[in-house]
Amino acid sequence: MKWYSRTNKVSSISSQHLNILLNFPFTLLCQKPPESIMLNTNTHLLLPLLIFSPLITSAPASPSNQVCGTIQPPSNFYQIYEEEQFTNQTSGLGPFFPSGEFSFATQQEAYNVNERDLIAYFKNIPCPPAGRGPYNIEFNFVPDSRYTASGNTRIDVFAINGDLPSLTFPGGEVSEYPTWGSTNRQTGSLIGTFTLPTGADARTPRVFFINSVVCRPTINLRFSITNDSPAAGSVNYFSGPQAGLRIRYGC
Repeated sequence: MKWYSRTNKVSSISSQHLNILLNFPFTLLCQKPPESIMLNTNTHLLLPLLIFSPLITSAPASPSNQVCGTIQPPSNFYQIYEEEQFTNQTSGLGPFFPSGEFSFATQQEAYNVNERDLIAYFKNIPCPPAGRGPYNIEFNFVPDSRYTASGNTRIDVFAINGDLPSLTFPGGEVSEYPTWGSTNRQTGSLIGTFTLPTGADARTPRVFFINSVVCRPTINLRFSITNDSPAAGSVNYFSGPQAGLRIRYGC
């Protein structure tokens, strides 16, 4: 905020005019304003400040400082299978129109076998200067009667290095096609862990902060039931525009 002032020669203002200027705010302060502007008991106390408001200026905020955006849901979810017969297969888990929801689903059987991990694919992320950090990976849990969870619901989140593995289909079409084997070769470091609620706790909305990441135009993540317990576990949540997995930036 900058203050601007102007200097004037006192001799150029008569004593009568100077007395009026000096007492003008005090006069307004002491007078009862018309009922049409008496919005509350403090309205008349603001009048002297409003009179001199042109003397106070501030620079407009930079647009980059005003950005607070959400990318939700991801562009796509894929489920990859550890089972031998499905190792080279993947399945898309949405969106389910017209709701635009995806199925956030991951599971494993007891003793960490027959795992089905989840791949989330975010694209067209506005990195600086179009956006500003931090870029937070979050799970916005909103109670939903369709949500199911059992056993171990603690989920590890891994970064996936580079673009998702792809497959060229007959006709020349190339599409993302992550499988268990191809994704293992690109799975990077563990970036966070969170536990989705079960039972009565699932009736309480909450936001799980997973981690902040360096912005890239495309961010791919892998979700897996943790292997630190031999217990079986599974979750299935409908992730859409108002709930579920998201990236928040500049907030």
